[in-house]
Amino acid sequence: MKTSPFFILLFLLIFTTQINAQSSTVKDSFTLQLQEKKGDLNNDRIDDKIIVSIDTIDQRRSIQLQIFLSQPDGKLKRVVSTTQIIEAMYPNGGKNQTSEYQIPTFEIEEGIINMISEIKGGMASYSFKYQKGNFELIHISKSTWDGKNTTTETEYNLRTGNKIDVDKNLGSEKILNKREKKMPLKPLPKIQVLKHFDLQNY
Repeated sequence: MKTSPFFILLFLLIFTTQINAQSSTVKDSFTLQLQEKKGDLNNDRIDDKIIVSIDTIDQRRSIQLQIFLSQPDGKLKRVVSTTQIIEAMYPNGGKNQTSEYQIPTFEIEEGIINMISEIKGGMASYSFKYQKGNFELIHISKSTWDGKNTTTETEYNLRTGNKIDVDKNLGSEKILNKREKKMPLKPLPKIQVLKHFDLQNY
């Protein structure tokens, strides 16, 4: 039986419409904006923008980080879009199994993106700088508590490789122990490829 060209055309039209609808759904599913920050990131004296939003369709409630940079024509261009660096609200897909940690807060200070995150036993700040066409992780500050009597403050300069850990008694400024070591990283980690659990390894 010979198929009519009309039915072939109709089939292709319906198929294309469905594909476009699916693409639109994926593209537009991050509809709930959680944070928006503005500041100059590429040193052109024009505000750039960070947007953090949540997927309102996906059961995991994935969280997306987008970075927009100003262009010579005055418009903003999206240069980063990732759902890997922030853990989903419901990592296992169940609404009763929420993420162990709060959603990070983003700030822009002197051309640097700071991601302030809750981590096991404390807080951490991860600093990213736009260089060589990418946002690279350049510095980490951490403050953690062992659950008993000791706090540890960590400063890690990824560009020089210098990492310093300082232990103190809880509520005291007296240094109990100080450890310094070289941990150079080349190339520097890029924000668009980092996963949230990668950050726990630094």
